[in-house]
This record gives sequence, structure tokens and C-alpha cells, in this order.
Amino acid sequence: MSTTDHIETSAPPRDFRPAGIAGWAGTAMLFAGVILMSSTGAPEPQFDGSSAEIQRYLETQSPTAVAVGGFLFAFGLCALLWFVSGLSAALRRPGVGPAWLPTVVLASGVAAVAPLLAGAPQAAAFRGSDGLDARVAQLAFDLGSMTFANMWVALGSLSLASGWAILAGRGLPSSPGQPGWPAWLGWWALVVGAGLLVVRVAFPTYLWVIPYLPFWVWVLVVSTRMLRTRP
Repeated sequence: MSTTDHIETSAPPRDFRPAGIAGWAGTAMLFAGVILMSSTGAPEPQFDGSSAEIQRYLETQSPTAVAVGGFLFAFGLCALLWFVSGLSAALRRPGVGPAWLPTVVLASGVAAVAPLLAGAPQAAAFRGSDGLDARVAQLAFDLGSMTFANMWVALGSLSLASGWAILAGRGLPSSPGQPGWPAWLGWWALVVGAGLLVVRVAFPTYLWVIPYLPFWVWVLVVSTRMLRTRP
């Protein structure tokens, strides 16, 4: 009687549609929250704006817009965590390495979201209508700006790990409950990830927009592929 060693390369079907919904919902709520919080009162200053500009911006914001926008922003961040968790699981395939890449995706997503959930970027706007000292307002605004800039690095790490994992498993066909990832989606993630790392050096210029917006389009494309996956 002979035996044959067999390495199981298949995975049980999984439903990634909730993660796809979270990706779309999170993106929509994040952008809606930011637009709502920054669209009332004086125009939002640039990252290196003067203390007087920052003070006026914070003091003239609508408390209602700040409250609703902050609510949407916080829920959007939580939804993004759901998406990242689903993406990490979707990229984890037996026999495809490096096996730790999906863990990097998850850890990078948490690193991007956690500082923003701490509430520092919204704290100044919350008290803006009460009147803020110009120096305090500038410090609070700069803290929010630096938190946002550091998030680019975490998102860049997420993109690079995702792109690497996608390209490592590009030869595997899609199956029920397991989305297939085309190579172009992996290259897209690698280019965007590298861009997000590079533009951190260019802070406080607006070059960050070049890779930042394509990153969110990539999130929506990935979310759509998750929605189309049937268990």
C-alpha cells in the first residue's frame, strides 16, 4: 500500500461581500465627512498656513457640520477597518507567499486608522466656535495635518503589501468564494504605494494628491471585485 503526500492548496469558500460593502461605505463616509467639516466658514488653510488663517478657519466652522462630519468620518474609519480585514483574508491563500504579506496589510490598515480615530484632528474643530488662542489653534491644526501625512506612509505600506501579494498569486484562477486578482491590480497597488511613501517627503506641498486619490479608486475597484465574489 502506497501513500502520496498531498499539499492542500484550496481554501473553503468565504463570503467577502460584506468587506466590499464596507469598502464602498467607508470611502463614501470618509470623503463626505471631510467635505462637510471643511466646507463651512472660512476656506481651509494650507498645511503651512498662518496662525491667523487657522484660527479664523476653526472659529467660523459650523458646529452642526463639525458634529455630523465627525460622525461620518469616525464611522468611515471603522468601515475601512472592516474592508482591510476582508482584504487581508482574501489575499491569504495556501501555498502563495510570502505568507506574512496579508498580515502586513491588516497591520498597516490599523496603523492608518488608529491615530485618526483618536480624535486629535477633530478636537480643535469641536472647540473652534468657543474661541481658540491663535497658538493653540495652530498647534491643533498642525497635529491633525501631521497625523494625516503620517497616514500616507501606512496606506503606502498597505498598498505595497497588497500589490506584492496579488502579483505573487496572479497565476491562481478565481474560484467560488475566492476572488481572482488580475496582475494590473497588483501593479496599480505597487505604484500607488510607492507614491504614497515618496510624497511624505514632499510635505507640506500638495503633491500627495497624485497617489492619494488613485489609492481610493483602487479601494473601490477591489471592493467591487469582492462584491462580485459568491461563496
